[in-house]
Amino acid sequence: MQQFLRRRLNDGVLFIILMLLLGTFTVLLQINPLHESLFNSFALQAQAWLQGHTDIRTPVLDKVIIHGKMYLVFPPLPPIMMLPFVALLGKNFSDIWFTWIFAAANIVLLFRTLEVMRVSHITQRTPLENVIIALTFGFGTIELWLSLDGIIYMTAQIISVFGILLTLHSTLSRRWTLATLGVSMVLLTRSSEVLIGVFPLIVYLHDLGIGRRTQTRWRFLPLRWPSLREVAVILTPFLLATIILLIRNKVYFDNFLETGYNIQNAQVYPDIHYGVLNWHYLWPNIVIAFLRGPTFTFTGPFDIHPHTDLYIDGIGTSMFFSTPLLAIFIFSPQGKTSSPWLRRAFWTTTAVILLSVLLFCAAGWRQVGARYTLPIYPLLFLLLAQRAAPLDTRWISLAGLGVFINLLLARTFWYKEPSQRFVVTSVIIVTIACITAIVLLHWQRRNSEKQSLDALTSDLDNVDITEKVLANRM
Repeated sequence: MQQFLRRRLNDGVLFIILMLLLGTFTVLLQINPLHESLFNSFALQAQAWLQGHTDIRTPVLDKVIIHGKMYLVFPPLPPIMMLPFVALLGKNFSDIWFTWIFAAANIVLLFRTLEVMRVSHITQRTPLENVIIALTFGFGTIELWLSLDGIIYMTAQIISVFGILLTLHSTLSRRWTLATLGVSMVLLTRSSEVLIGVFPLIVYLHDLGIGRRTQTRWRFLPLRWPSLREVAVILTPFLLATIILLIRNKVYFDNFLETGYNIQNAQVYPDIHYGVLNWHYLWPNIVIAFLRGPTFTFTGPFDIHPHTDLYIDGIGTSMFFSTPLLAIFIFSPQGKTSSPWLRRAFWTTTAVILLSVLLFCAAGWRQVGARYTLPIYPLLFLLLAQRAAPLDTRWISLAGLGVFINLLLARTFWYKEPSQRFVVTSVIIVTIACITAIVLLHWQRRNSEKQSLDALTSDLDNVDITEKVLANRM
């Protein structure tokens, strides 16, 4: 019980520190956290429900018009969560700090997921390494600039990541009902990312014995059959979420299976000719997700100060630019792991979600990074943790470079192009953070080596004593 309370206290302290960091950076970008965001559609939807109607009577983004009424296309969970705040605070409710709550919680929940992997001997990471990995996720990826404002798109993505992390944490902890609750959150926030449910399905079937290799053959039948009650309890959250979504589709769009996106494409985006998912979108999405970097503009052949463009018409830069740490997967082996089947499960889920992203009809405009790839980041960071190599200077340097780049991306997206002063200040802060991390990791390894040496010396002393006792008896 004491350990549980200590962990919750540590989580609470980390959460408060993260909220303060996000709040400070947001204010520096001239974003007022006491006011609502520019596109506070979720809060307006919650307000509409409180007033007794489903349509929104203020112009918003991502809407469709049916019988002269405006309806929000996004799934209903974010406005449901905002209901008590809107009821209490009314127009004074800010979806900006509301988004911070989930952004900070995502970092804490990723750390706890990494700790589950450590305690379960899935990884050999230390708590310090897990803290560094979690902080890198929060500040060294596109998660940073997405979490600073409450604009509808960004808030939905941050909440969906919380559902994804809840799914991963609960699956690794074998808390299956909570795992399906996480999948349900994703379904009711960003339905396209519900494929995260592939991961708990693979792990659950593996635990039943399906897909395991025994001696020379693979098993395709379970070692035990789950009871109907067990399956019903596990699936209840997902079934309830599905019912909520179907009813919402019927009430809003007069069709249980219509999510609103086909109607929106027909009304707002006539240039989309191939539906919501199609192989025609594959190549442009590959370019945005993996190949695109910042552009440089020269005034002439002798210009020695080319202008750097990080915004690039709002289409953004690739994953490998915004998070250089991911290049480790390309240029460095993963090493051995105690759970190779789990590594395959992570990669399988990543591939399935990524394929759905690459086949999607839109690239994520406006953005400074490939934001539709965000749902695979938690999986990639768990895979980074599962690598055999320790967090060395190269790892920390790439992580620090990612933090620096995302500070620039956030400044570019939310305020204006980074000034020289902002760039220099960011370099100093990131350098200090990297040096601190390297020193702490070095000190930890020396401590560990000293403890191992002391333990070995103690064992040798015990052997000597035992030999002397035996010799005296003889």
